[in-house]
Amino acid sequence: MSITNKTMMLFDLDGTLVDTAPDFRNSVNYMLEQYGEQPVTLEDIRDWVGYGGRELIKRTMLAKDIQFDNAKLDKMLDLFLSHYTQNIDDESKLYDSVKETLVFLKNNNVRLSVCTNKDETLSKTLLAKLEVLDLFDYLVGAHTFPKRKPDPMPILKTLEFFGAEKNDAVMVGDSITDLKAARGAGIPIVLVDYGYTDNKDIYNNADLVISNFSYLKELIRSS
Repeated sequence: MSITNKTMMLFDLDGTLVDTAPDFRNSVNYMLEQYGEQPVTLEDIRDWVGYGGRELIKRTMLAKDIQFDNAKLDKMLDLFLSHYTQNIDDESKLYDSVKETLVFLKNNNVRLSVCTNKDETLSKTLLAKLEVLDLFDYLVGAHTFPKRKPDPMPILKTLEFFGAEKNDAVMVGDSITDLKAARGAGIPIVLVDYGYTDNKDIYNNADLVISNFSYLKELIRSS
């Protein structure tokens, strides 16, 4: 599938636009401390994110061999979210060249959208604090629609919102959830290689793999 001359780009958030792992780690460790558990590392967190907060806590419980039940998971998730909401931008930072590239794309009439498994309110809060929220025309979060990535619904609903065709758009992400969602929606996928995944094999199935966000400028220079 062609990835050039697109008029619309959809972006994953965690691991693609923003390095959020440090604040995830801090909030997970706050939660674990309340249960007398040892902290997790940044490397652990980078492998576990991408499926939403509930799945992050579930993976933490499994890794720590904490006896699992939904009631305990709910309590641990509440602790995590309470801390994370109050400390969402303590250490989180935009990746290199993200803001300048988004501005460039916007100035070249590319419609920009966020398609994330992060809570919609938290996503907007974080992007606002990092001063890029106003660059996006639309944002889909974990609970915006009945299904989330890797289901293609969020992408297809975004296309519907813009009245766009599949060949107008490209997805930019970092994980298997982004890859599967894009493939299911029938649009091309660009993966960044600096994000959060423990499965490097996914790069073999992407339409393009980039090491710096600024490379996205090259995809529309001939437009």
